[in-house]
Amino acid sequence: MNYSEAVTKKLIASSLTISFMESCTSGLLASMFTDTEGASKVFTGSLVTYSNEQKIKAGVNPDVISGFGVYSAECAREMAATAQKIYSTDIAVGITGTTGNVDPNNPDSVQGEAFFCIHIKDKSYDFHIQKNVASMTRQEIKSFYAHKVYEELNALIKSVVI
Repeated sequence: MNYSEAVTKKLIASSLTISFMESCTSGLLASMFTDTEGASKVFTGSLVTYSNEQKIKAGVNPDVISGFGVYSAECAREMAATAQKIYSTDIAVGITGTTGNVDPNNPDSVQGEAFFCIHIKDKSYDFHIQKNVASMTRQEIKSFYAHKVYEELNALIKSVVI
């Protein structure tokens, strides 16, 4: 059983709800979660906000993006909090980062860097990924990031929730 399936089954068994706000993974986290039968019992929705404007429209504080950058732990934390607020879930995940070349719209971006936050009830857990992705496709990078998120979600659910 892979981490995403394990997480989904644990949340179903615990009746804990989850939502996502994704940028660099482009909805892959939500897609992986719903690959397990019964996911609809605990998955209420997800946002894919690729642009800064859409993150802000969804509820991310623009001061966080301008002050810390869109590729930051602070932005990922805001994204998780926004998803949790919109969908009223027990758990929410926010992820932001680059999936290949440095972002031409953001000179501070770093190739192969992502930030994600797992928000459980009222506590935030911040994570940073830095990987040499020069030989990887965008799909491979997104998949790598998503698997890291599920690996950490699985560990947190074991230690914090269940």
